[in-house]
Amino acid sequence: MKRSVVGLLAVTALAAPVGSRVWAQTRVPWIHVRVEEPRNDSKVSVNLPLSVAQAALNLAPEKVLSDGRMHLGHAGKGLSATDVRRMWGELRASGDAEIVSVEDKNETVKIARLGDRIRIRVESPERNESVSIEMPVGAVDALLSGEGESLNLRAAFGELQKLRGEVVKVDDKDTKVRIWIDEGN
Repeated sequence: MKRSVVGLLAVTALAAPVGSRVWAQTRVPWIHVRVEEPRNDSKVSVNLPLSVAQAALNLAPEKVLSDGRMHLGHAGKGLSATDVRRMWGELRASGDAEIVSVEDKNETVKIARLGDRIRIRVESPERNESVSIEMPVGAVDALLSGEGESLNLRAAFGELQKLRGEVVKVDDKDTKVRIWIDEGN
């Protein structure tokens, strides 16, 4: 009896790391949005499996979104998706670089490509505001994989399935917003 209990414990101890890896690999990603407005003493938290957010794409009006693609509008008005794709291709090929840096007395804006991430930082000390956005290069590639004047949101969501950690953080004197992805609910 004692020998079988010790044997069972040994098998369980050896199998636990394998089982925990399998369990961790099958957990689904969740997207979390937290908005705090201290002035109004209000807090809003939204926690959804990323697949639910993907399914919500299907509810968007067809003139804005169809077949997982967002349509930008008519050619000749503003920057076209084709122009954005062309610029992105050049930026992507440039590797790590600070792409935009704007500094004035009221605000600092920096956009950079660092490894597999695009980082956007906006700081405004005068207004006590900061915005931080990180997006994987793969998600931008996927978003721009649409044709014509379409952005491929379905493909971008597919890439976000792989992302973990903070995606957007906004802090200002009135509002704090944080968006992140993990396996927790």
